[in-house]
Amino acid sequence: MKKIFVLLVFYLVTGCLFAQKTLMVEKIGTTRKYFYHAGDYLKLRVTTKDTLLKGKLWSIHDSLISVSELRPFDVRLKDIGSVYKTFAFPRKFARNVSIASGAIFVIIAFNHLINNEQVFTPDMFILSGSLLGVSLISWSLSEKRCNTSKGWKVKVLNINVN
Repeated sequence: MKKIFVLLVFYLVTGCLFAQKTLMVEKIGTTRKYFYHAGDYLKLRVTTKDTLLKGKLWSIHDSLISVSELRPFDVRLKDIGSVYKTFAFPRKFARNVSIASGAIFVIIAFNHLINNEQVFTPDMFILSGSLLGVSLISWSLSEKRCNTSKGWKVKVLNINVN
């Protein structure tokens, strides 16, 4: 029994020592939460210097984080004005639809050249332009601004969140 108790205490102590810190951005009063670990891409606006930092989250401490662009910049948690959450699917969708828009434009132009027709026709601009518009809308919806003055809060957690 004594050995089991010692092993249990050793397990709990080592589990607390190796816990990874997590940066959590949450909307107060709702269940919306975004988690960031060291090494994740992060984009945030700092209020004191009015700068926009983009880069990897270098380290997380109790009251400050380090964001590395060319070199790590230390930012206190209370100086964070907004955190920008990026969503991967709308960004990839926007890129693929814009490539498809350009491909359709080139294919229709090539078809008109082969058939000795007028190269630039309204149907060509309608098809490729509508796809380009879908791409721009999707790209604009791929990022969400979490403003700390409008109900969002930045916290540091000392537990693993998967």
